[in-house]
Amino acid sequence: MKRYLPILMLAVLGLTLYYVNVGVPQGFRSSRASRKNDAGSEGVWDTMDGKGYQFDEESTQLQLDPRYHQLNQLPSCGDLSSTSVQQDVVNLMESVKKQFSDCITPIVNQWKGRAKELNVEWVSKAAICDKLPIFEDLKVVPFNNLHETKWAILPKCKEENILVTLGVGHDTQAEERLNRTIPNTKFYGADPIIEPNRQMYSAFGKFFPFAIGKQPGFTKFRVLPNQSQKTRRYIYQDVTTIPFLYFLHDILKLKKIDFAWIDIEGGEFEFLDQIHDDVKFCQFNMEVHSRFAPAGAQVFHDFIFRILEQQKYVFLQSMNTGVGVHRMFFVNVEDKECLAKYFNNY
Repeated sequence: MKRYLPILMLAVLGLTLYYVNVGVPQGFRSSRASRKNDAGSEGVWDTMDGKGYQFDEESTQLQLDPRYHQLNQLPSCGDLSSTSVQQDVVNLMESVKKQFSDCITPIVNQWKGRAKELNVEWVSKAAICDKLPIFEDLKVVPFNNLHETKWAILPKCKEENILVTLGVGHDTQAEERLNRTIPNTKFYGADPIIEPNRQMYSAFGKFFPFAIGKQPGFTKFRVLPNQSQKTRRYIYQDVTTIPFLYFLHDILKLKKIDFAWIDIEGGEFEFLDQIHDDVKFCQFNMEVHSRFAPAGAQVFHDFIFRILEQQKYVFLQSMNTGVGVHRMFFVNVEDKECLAKYFNNY
């Protein structure tokens, strides 16, 4: 426990300094974030009180996606750790891995030892593999944010789902759409800019006011301040940073994450190497920002070559958002629990 005290102290200090400077927000009320308190009156949803927000199917303010009712009728997943992956799913994944490898490996090998070129040219050359016909069998569906699209594969059985957002960025439309589509989903979001991210994310999940990196401390991150909500003008700022694995395993106590959405303006390079073996992601969206963190180009280069070596994930939906900045969607095609949940027929 002693080794985690500096981390906890940093988190508390960062939050305290924020409220000392700007004061505790009052009167946050919106149709998305209000709930009833213990006395029965309407109150403000506060992530610190340990109570989660659940959508009400009877609500007249929010309309559920038609798929919500279908997914809510799915059979229970049961104990996925002891569930066998069906043979047709095994065959499908073997075909996916082979066809994907045959397509992407010759392309990526052109960049071996050329990290800068890999990052700059990525989408123009690698995106051709996104069009593999076999990817249609994965049934990837979009969830649109205000400025981008997140991708997901819907479950085939019913259990609690976990979505972790690293980098809220003043935009939770995709999370809200997923919440209105997939029942029984818990949301955990982290961003060092507290407002308006806290107000927005707390409408449906738990918000944590710090950045995610590899080491605890104060780190200079590229962030979107509250006052830049309309202009989308990012600045560099020292923020409280919590280690990636400590956040997932020790704070959230998570063993399996169904959906991870990572968009932290270059901070992703601090923990990319830990995604291979130290966490269990069934699916994750990630925006890669080598333009704003040039040293990260080599990190991403090594990450991609390790992905192809392990064959644990395939990636698709590559999209440029600027020179040296692109988005990708990764699907775990190896983990038995993920495959049973998202591809078995029940």
